Amino acid sequence: MKRIVEEIIVSLYKNELFKIGTFKLTSGKISPYYLDLRSLPSYPNLYKKFMTFAVELLKSLNVEFDVVAGIETAGIVHASYLGCLLDKPIVYIRKKPKEHGTRRLVEGNILGKKVLLVDDVATTGGSLEHGVKAIVNEGGLVNYALVLIDRLEGASQRLRKYGVQLLSVLNIDEIIETLRHNNLLSDEELALIEQYREKETRKPIDF
Repeated sequence: MKRIVEEIIVSLYKNELFKIGTFKLTSGKISPYYLDLRSLPSYPNLYKKFMTFAVELLKSLNVEFDVVAGIETAGIVHASYLGCLLDKPIVYIRKKPKEHGTRRLVEGNILGKKVLLVDDVATTGGSLEHGVKAIVNEGGLVNYALVLIDRLEGASQRLRKYGVQLLSVLNIDEIIETLRHNNLLSDEELALIEQYREKETRKPIDF
């Protein structure tokens, strides 16, 4: 298991899906690193390995659900792949209601069903919270959310308010430690990331 995790992380780095620089995140934060998981499906072998690992995680934790729901836009691709691997129905959640037709946020049938909410990266959890509310408003039940990578910046605590447990295939601690162990980050890069993460850890979580 540890070997597979290391292979995935090193591949993310070598395919430039983990980037160092200055990036503005969806949350508005300015980060010295970025996880480009929207491009992950462009690397089918790596993507298959990543999603197979996600399936094994769900099975090992005995997570029960009827439907897989992806959050627009990146989460839709991952939810679709996961749903196919698990032979589960797939729905998706819009960022805002479409201006014609049913005007629904959730596209698909979730009434009375247990829903696994899926997205690519968790930061503060704003998109995941939106997804949880949309599912509940449509009569669905959500106990678990799954992301490919958790940046560990408050999303888990945010979802806990709704009784939802956040699961992640990887988290940023694992990624940084693996890249450091393989000498893939310079001392300067490690220092920038550490400074950012220390600042975010000290910052009070305010939702």
